[in-house]
Amino acid sequence: MDSDDITLLRSTMERTVDDLPPLPDLAPLAAREGRRRRLRARIAIVTTAFGAVTAGALGLTLLPGSNPEVTMPAAVPSSPGATASASTGPSASTTYAPVTIEETPGVTPPDNPDGLSAAERERRAAHQQRVAALLDELLPATVTEIRPVKDKVYVYRIASGGETFRMTVSVRPSDENGLKPCVDEPVRGFHCEEVTFDGNREAHLISMAVNSQETSGSYLNFRYGDSRVLLSVDPENVSAPVTPRQLLAVAQDPRFLDLVRYADENPVETKAPPAIEGG
Repeated sequence: MDSDDITLLRSTMERTVDDLPPLPDLAPLAAREGRRRRLRARIAIVTTAFGAVTAGALGLTLLPGSNPEVTMPAAVPSSPGATASASTGPSASTTYAPVTIEETPGVTPPDNPDGLSAAERERRAAHQQRVAALLDELLPATVTEIRPVKDKVYVYRIASGGETFRMTVSVRPSDENGLKPCVDEPVRGFHCEEVTFDGNREAHLISMAVNSQETSGSYLNFRYGDSRVLLSVDPENVSAPVTPRQLLAVAQDPRFLDLVRYADENPVETKAPPAIEGG
């Protein structure tokens, strides 16, 4: 992406989604066998001992205070990064192995960068597991792998068509009221559609071209309680494998809204800073 594209990307998204996480640098990942196809992933990841132990121990058990109506699929998942217990029925659990992203190839990021307590880290990891299980069920079948990113509660890695992509599912406390204006600039490859769901809840569906308009990402944002909610899939060498409408299908699921409600009432992210007027 050249400097002009980066400038356009940042300036446009600031008018619509102030807190969209940045696109990270992506490094190669060794090919691995998927359940439905052999995937060639492109992100350097390592499964850590903490992630494996936490995921195995937590499974999809709801923590005290979480919504008891939030239920996860008991079927064997499609994602090759997930493992299911030997039991069947409502008590069966599935875990999705967390990964650590090397933003700089060969440099492992620090453990617990936010200095969270062990209990808080486990709570956030459990939230990621529940979100991953729903994504595994609700995203299109062309998405063949879903992996939570360790210590980044709102970030996931999904795989499709031999590529890996960054997916964001963020429920972040914010003092903002409502959404920014829905700006549509087709000449620049920026499309914004205003929709309503869940009664009369307003949402913005955004498709944004990057890399000189050769690829595009998909974004959905809406307000819930005291939080700003963002679902997004950033492009890689190819456009995002999930459309804004498919993100909306995830957001409309009552189980997903239960998870959003939990994260709004029991935040798993820090509060968004105040918007800068004219920024």
